[in-house]
Amino acid sequence: MTSGDNAALANVAEALSKQFSLEEARCLAQILSGSFMADSISYDDLDLDPDMKDDMILLAYEKRILLPMKSRRGSAWEDRILTFEETERYHLPRVVRFLIENAKDTGEWNTEPALIKALEEAGEDQIEAIISYLNKLMKRAPKFELEVGVMQAIAAELGLEIDMHDTLDRFVRCGILSPRTQRSLHTGFSKYEMNPSLYWKSRD
Repeated sequence: MTSGDNAALANVAEALSKQFSLEEARCLAQILSGSFMADSISYDDLDLDPDMKDDMILLAYEKRILLPMKSRRGSAWEDRILTFEETERYHLPRVVRFLIENAKDTGEWNTEPALIKALEEAGEDQIEAIISYLNKLMKRAPKFELEVGVMQAIAAELGLEIDMHDTLDRFVRCGILSPRTQRSLHTGFSKYEMNPSLYWKSRD
């Protein structure tokens, strides 16, 4: 590992250190930095202390910053099948990839630039309005869960004219939201899970 790689790794750990213990931040930085360069990475390729490896992968999955490739039925985060086999593969949601890219350079967890890059990549043409919309959604979802009806109401409050189906599809592709399939099946209401990492802040 070069001195530049070491500096980038230290910056990612610094960016994560407000949310996690120093040891967790260091381990997660190793996982996320290792996953950053490729579309996916195998369990065997994650260079981490074996005594902590499984726990750190589980933590990264629970925080939706590293996702298993395997799924029971579709792309929803809660339907992913998490295993710790040598050949198991994981990937970063797009918005998390941009968060890590920025953190490598700055040592900060700065969500807005990452959201802008992810939305631009997905073809969004109302970036500023959508960022304001997402900020409103996050305030209404402290437990990371939103009903589509609430999302439609907030769009109306803001006077935001969007195709909700297209917007949700774009958010899912960016890794901003994921359908809550289990809750939706039980309640009959369409619900989505917001990526918890978008709520994290840089150090004060």
